Amino acid sequence: MRSKKFRDLIDDFFESEKYRLPNFIPVGIGIGISLYFSLNNEPNFLFNSGVFILILLINALTKSDKWIGYILLTISMGFFFSQLRTKTVNTFMLSEENKKPISLVATVESCEKTKNGLTFIVSSIKSKKYRNLNKLHLSWRGKKAISSQQDYIPGSKILFRTILSPLQPQSFPGAYDFKKQQYFKGISARGFITAPPKILENPDQTSLELFIEQLRHRIDKKIEKCLPQETASIAKALITGNKSEISQSIRNNFANSGIAHLLAISGLHMGIIGFFVFWIFRIFLCCFPSICMFFDIKKISAIISWIVVLFYLYISGKSVPSVRAFIMHTIVICAILVERCSITMRSVAIAATLVMISTPEVILFPSFQMSFGAVIAIVALHEHNWNFSGLFRNLFGVLGTTVVASIPTAIFSMYTFNQLTLNSIFANVISIPFMSFFIMPMAIIALFLMLFDLAQPLIVCMGYGIQALVKISELSAQLPGSRFVMPTPTYINMAIFIFSGLILTLIHHKIRFCGAIGMIIGGIYYYFNTTPDILISQKSKLIGIKTDEALCFNHLGYFRSMALSWMRSLGMEKRERFDSKACRKYITKISEDTYSVNLKGKSLIFTGNRDYFLKSSDAIFLDKCDNFASIIYFLPRKCISNGQKFRPWS
Repeated sequence: MRSKKFRDLIDDFFESEKYRLPNFIPVGIGIGISLYFSLNNEPNFLFNSGVFILILLINALTKSDKWIGYILLTISMGFFFSQLRTKTVNTFMLSEENKKPISLVATVESCEKTKNGLTFIVSSIKSKKYRNLNKLHLSWRGKKAISSQQDYIPGSKILFRTILSPLQPQSFPGAYDFKKQQYFKGISARGFITAPPKILENPDQTSLELFIEQLRHRIDKKIEKCLPQETASIAKALITGNKSEISQSIRNNFANSGIAHLLAISGLHMGIIGFFVFWIFRIFLCCFPSICMFFDIKKISAIISWIVVLFYLYISGKSVPSVRAFIMHTIVICAILVERCSITMRSVAIAATLVMISTPEVILFPSFQMSFGAVIAIVALHEHNWNFSGLFRNLFGVLGTTVVASIPTAIFSMYTFNQLTLNSIFANVISIPFMSFFIMPMAIIALFLMLFDLAQPLIVCMGYGIQALVKISELSAQLPGSRFVMPTPTYINMAIFIFSGLILTLIHHKIRFCGAIGMIIGGIYYYFNTTPDILISQKSKLIGIKTDEALCFNHLGYFRSMALSWMRSLGMEKRERFDSKACRKYITKISEDTYSVNLKGKSLIFTGNRDYFLKSSDAIFLDKCDNFASIIYFLPRKCISNGQKFRPWS
């Protein structure tokens, strides 16, 4: 009887939400992708393919309980396409450091200036020692690199002298996995250039992709000629997506003021350009009665807008948020052409599905998470018909959009960047209209005028707008509440936040309010979540101990980046060595590789010396921690391992 009532409730829910069920397709696909990437070992591809085909056949032949079949189908689809993508990419990953410089010839895909020199992405690598390398990320640093006047054009064949190193693995469970991201970009290793690169051959055959890279390169050079270095670095980030020259102080100010998303080309930039071009051409065509009387100028303007946005997508480097925005813009244009409602949650679902099927790995990285989190929240807000009018409606639109977009981005910012800002509403309310009505229109007009070499006045005007934006970020970053360092939420915590947010935004049934309760539960769980007291790196090279005053390390040096990652993940801002005054209160050195630690009224001994006689049960031999990173919670004491993962990128 109870099961019948439960089934009736489920059927009632699906009946009320049947027109919105397609919006849940990317949710099921996302679950399948997450399951695949959470495994320690690579699953059998044939078995996975068989399961996917079997579920597909069952859905086609079964007539009852279709909703269960659809859920399983979307999950298995995400799992299958994730493994298919991994097999297709098949990037060779360098496993051992090459301590001596080697010579190799490679084709430049991109060359970007940085504060310390130049950064290359190269492919088509020819080397006597390595024959399986896909692409390399090469850095040339020092005075020679900074002062170099050589123009390394994409497509050039160059002789490099470099020391190659493996990519750094994930330093902390839940931390940003740079190595996995580079695997899917086709990057096999990183290298440090030891001698000035020598151009062997300039590009002769120009493919479309190479032509676009060369065009982006020329645009960067024109911007550098017209603007000061700091202003030019932001202008290049907004036009070509090149953020490598932006100084750390500007990055910090934008991040602390909550407007860092303005530096990364995303849906906001694509939307501004699409909207601006649409209305400019529509007004222009209205000036010709012979055209507007016989043709639908709205549809003509929409098609022109789509072409311009497509051009900007390639010029800006095709980042995940810009691809998502382009797909949504395409859906909007199609809706205009067939005279349907353009901005709906369905368009977001279609964009998410296409992105996740083509590149499933993007779900793991912040660009996808923040981009789709913000746009889902904004569309959910505007799906309701708010009974406001006039100025108050416009004010509510700006403030409401900023607030709801800030909530999901704040959660993912805590997870990825371990920081939270409360000034984002103030900064965004000022900077977004300024970006929308001045900076980006100037950028798109300047791009057009570059064809005739007349863009300099527009680029200079754009530079004044960028300088004003930098001042806004500096002012906001100095206000109280600009930055709070936050510990990394656990996987369970993030699952609670994400599913609660999806219930709240995607469902229109009264059950949606359970999502708000879930968000509160997630916040309480996060508040009471414990963080590790002791961390041990692979092969016990680095030890971190969390005290009340700082995060203490046995040494830093080579492991400085890993120590910084640990510090952020624990939500701490200060780091010290074991022999510092702040750490000696808690840590006593017994011998060369043996330490006594006193925390929370408990004692623990670390030692790598098996000859050292220990009677205490509270002792850990460091050599037991080889091949994995340990995380130790002091009360109660437990050891959690990253696990030895056997994946293509590990």
